Amino acid sequence: MLPKTEKYNIFSSFAIGYIALFEGIFMQNNKWVVVACALIIALGIFGAGYCIGKSLFLSRILNRTVTVKGLAERDVQSDLGIWEINYREVGDNLVGLNKNLQHDQELVIAFLKQNGFTAQELILQPVKVEDRLANVYSSPSSTSGSPMPRYVVASGIRVRSVHVAMIQKVSQMTGILLQQGLSLSFDSITLSPNPSYYFTKLDAIRPEMLAEATRSARLVAEQFAKDSGTRLNGIQHASQGIFQIMNSDASTMSADWSSNQNALGSIDKKIRLVTTIDYRLR
Repeated sequence: MLPKTEKYNIFSSFAIGYIALFEGIFMQNNKWVVVACALIIALGIFGAGYCIGKSLFLSRILNRTVTVKGLAERDVQSDLGIWEINYREVGDNLVGLNKNLQHDQELVIAFLKQNGFTAQELILQPVKVEDRLANVYSSPSSTSGSPMPRYVVASGIRVRSVHVAMIQKVSQMTGILLQQGLSLSFDSITLSPNPSYYFTKLDAIRPEMLAEATRSARLVAEQFAKDSGTRLNGIQHASQGIFQIMNSDASTMSADWSSNQNALGSIDKKIRLVTTIDYRLR
């Protein structure tokens, strides 16, 4: 075997020989080298131009889209009702006011049970006490000059039931409580309809409504493509939209505060879904 130094010397000799050989070839055929380089550069320019043109073409094709909206609606009935009966007593003796409040509570419970509600559907509300002397913004006397009662004690009973028709019927009979001397009060803070009705089974109809809205959007897009002399391609972008629960008589897509309040006060409701889908055209 040859020593390592001799191996390195032999390898170096071969490398130098090969370099000299290629240098001689290139020096003798310089014009072919120039031609080869020119061809390589030309092919590179052609390839770059082709890629740029292809990119511009695809970008224009992908930008040919149409945006359409799909509509789905369902008429439903509320399956949950909430009704609050609030009452209050006014005076200067808290002990006496509490007894009167207990009497009012018994009257309301008896009234509700006589009209078909069960104890499980009745929820007692906490007692609220307002001390007018402790309120710096209240006047200590009435307009007639006589002192106003010091305390206002209020409470109520909330009815939570799936029997929405019964709630609607009995809520129109509160005049019976007034005839029995019950002082009904209205909560001016929430400003919500009383009773209020809710639909709680939206998840059961959500897939069907979404499919219907998607079909509706595709029909519109296909008609647009037909009228414009193109063909419909796949979906580029889609937005599900918002499920809107409205009054059954609503004819607009308004989502303002008043329409929401009207929907709460109605047993019959309309659920509307509007989807937005972008289709590619080809």
